[in-house]
Amino acid sequence: PPSPTRCRGPRGRHGSAEGRPRLWRRMAAGMELQVESCGAALPAGSYVGIRIGDVLKQGRYEPQRTYHFPKADRRKAARIDIYRHVGSAVVNVDPESSSTQEVGVTSVDPDLGGVRLKVHARGGLADASREKREARATLMRTEAKDYLSKHGIEDKLAEAVKALLKEQPADPFEFLCGLLRTAAPAG
Repeated sequence: PPSPTRCRGPRGRHGSAEGRPRLWRRMAAGMELQVESCGAALPAGSYVGIRIGDVLKQGRYEPQRTYHFPKADRRKAARIDIYRHVGSAVVNVDPESSSTQEVGVTSVDPDLGGVRLKVHARGGLADASREKREARATLMRTEAKDYLSKHGIEDKLAEAVKALLKEQPADPFEFLCGLLRTAAPAG
């Protein structure tokens, strides 16, 4: 298990002051962070948001919860935000169409009453982007196959591999390079 850092006052490790969350960090295939209150307890119903670079992880505050992040290419700061849940609303969305709906928010705070939201949803956007990517990938595959076919690359490689397996030379790379050089057109 990761070893915890200690809360050491206003200039403690990772800049944590008494009462601020304590971080646990461990490097592996990525990074894991665990946030635990040290000192004053966080209010009931608190949520934690942790951002490292472009990656954001959020969840209900649980001291034993571990947040997993992909391996960073360099040292980065982790921004930790603590939130309180205000309320919830449910909106039906249709990926095929666009709509605007007004919904009431069911609040957990008795002081907040009558909160309403207007929600605009637009469907079909991701499909157009996905279709564009698929069309580009198909075009690139076709161009690659045409190039390989035009120059007879697949046939030459297959013949070279067959000869390699038949001969089994001490230096297979040199053998393959020699075969491919003699098979290549002058130019």
